[in-house]
Amino acid sequence: MKTIRIFIASSSELKEDREEFRTFISRENDRLHTKGIYLKLEQWEFFKDSISSTRLQDEYNEAIRQSDLVLCLFYTKVGKYTAEEFYTAYEIFKAQGKPRIWTYFKNASINVGAITDEINTLLDFKKKLGELGHFHTEYTSIDNLVNKYRSQLDMILQEYESGSPAKEVENASHSSSKKEAGEEENRFNEVLTKSLLEAISTHNRKAGDFLSANADWAANADLVKTAKRIIISGYVGVIGSQIRKLMSIGAEDYSDSKMMRYLENCQITAKRGLQLICYALISSLWDHQLAGKIEFSTSQKNALVKFFRNAAEEDILAFVELLSHLLEIYTDNKLDFLISESLDLLPGLQEGGDIWNACQKLNESSQLLKNASYTLEDCRETEENLAVVLERLSFLSEYRMISINEIDFNQQRNDQEGLYLHNYTLLIGESLANNESQSNVRRESSPVISHAVIIFKDNYRNNINLDPFIIDLNGLKLEGGSKICFYSHANTYDDLSLNYSFIEDNSKEVISKSDNPRPSDSSLNVLNSWLSKKGNRIDMNLDKVYSLFFEAKKALTGVEEEFAEDSF
Repeated sequence: MKTIRIFIASSSELKEDREEFRTFISRENDRLHTKGIYLKLEQWEFFKDSISSTRLQDEYNEAIRQSDLVLCLFYTKVGKYTAEEFYTAYEIFKAQGKPRIWTYFKNASINVGAITDEINTLLDFKKKLGELGHFHTEYTSIDNLVNKYRSQLDMILQEYESGSPAKEVENASHSSSKKEAGEEENRFNEVLTKSLLEAISTHNRKAGDFLSANADWAANADLVKTAKRIIISGYVGVIGSQIRKLMSIGAEDYSDSKMMRYLENCQITAKRGLQLICYALISSLWDHQLAGKIEFSTSQKNALVKFFRNAAEEDILAFVELLSHLLEIYTDNKLDFLISESLDLLPGLQEGGDIWNACQKLNESSQLLKNASYTLEDCRETEENLAVVLERLSFLSEYRMISINEIDFNQQRNDQEGLYLHNYTLLIGESLANNESQSNVRRESSPVISHAVIIFKDNYRNNINLDPFIIDLNGLKLEGGSKICFYSHANTYDDLSLNYSFIEDNSKEVISKSDNPRPSDSSLNVLNSWLSKKGNRIDMNLDKVYSLFFEAKKALTGVEEEFAEDSF
């Protein structure tokens, strides 16, 4: 196994970016281990906090000397030790030709009130880099950083995979991968941006005003960036975040890796949109069923049973079929549904309809990915088909999603009435997972349901609770930030555990029934003692998700929880 050592240098203010980058490296290792390559990440959290026989910074510098690649991240300041780490790497590079060095400066909004004199360290450092002939690169988000660095990493890995030298990285710094002679201009996202901006303009005031004021926006690079941000923030949370990833990939320099990930994410984005509508329909149908018995046709009943018993995640066409059956149930039974615009999708879901045709073609790109045989034209066609699906779902730009975590009650002395403090995260396209700074508190005179992801239009109390089909795993585990996961499938023929997909990277999360049941209410002392332990409350939250899934399954299909028999 060939080990490539990567050292990350940055100040504490970029801790979240470092953690997300570590997740990216972990995913790369999942892919590379079959090629005999392992990426070993060195970052300052991995070193002991205690002082060794030499000062701790000396240990960092020694790690740099042993590294193959060095990544330096900067935002509002350049700390003394971070600068030292760069200069150490730079001197070693001049002497022995490694480690290769990349410097990335984060270009994101800053609270002006938080700016201090330390900003001068950043300006001085940039000036010194210029004097050294070392070129830096800017990034706007962790997605943007990962996508920029991935193209560089792909080139470096060629050296280890083929045994031949990789392309030289100019001035030991980041250098954008160059287009081959005669290669077509990078036009990723063009169709998607134009189609979606126009589609949401009738639902989103900002998009409408932008188009009215900027008829020639597509010819101005800055206005194109603005248009993309409007689309990302315009579509309801989880869909906006998927579009954000597509826009980020589309901005990369040309590479085979870019085309592969673009095709994959076009498929995923379309499927997530269909899943969101399906899960909202199923959740509301469950409420309708509890309020009064609904009669299902044989095909409708079979579709529901199939959904709850699937032992592997379905492809996009399966969700087209499921959505069609669900909308027929609502139409046949004249049921109310908050997202009423979705009822108009039914004709397009039938074989030969525009949504069906687009999803059929999107599904065919799986074979291209499997064979690793795709072209720019394939990417363009896939983007056009995704645009068809998202255009039909443009009404989702009128809706919002939030994750409600714990609810506190606050009543001070002499207060006539107490207030409920709803801890929540607004799920928007720009949201990054695990970002505690995006958490909010809302004061209300009455509570709403806790530990739930909800979708609503105008009044958040008039909502659809998407639990247990879309969950916030961080909220359930009493952690900061959000980690939104979509239900994938159940281990129906095994231990009945539930499988979810984390929307940021499609990694799998599994929820099983714990062996730590909540004590009964009959003994409050025992219950209170049990609840005082955080681990017990986490088990309670996850067990509730598990039980809700099987309650919904029983209510909508009549199928009881299917425990495996003891074969002893």
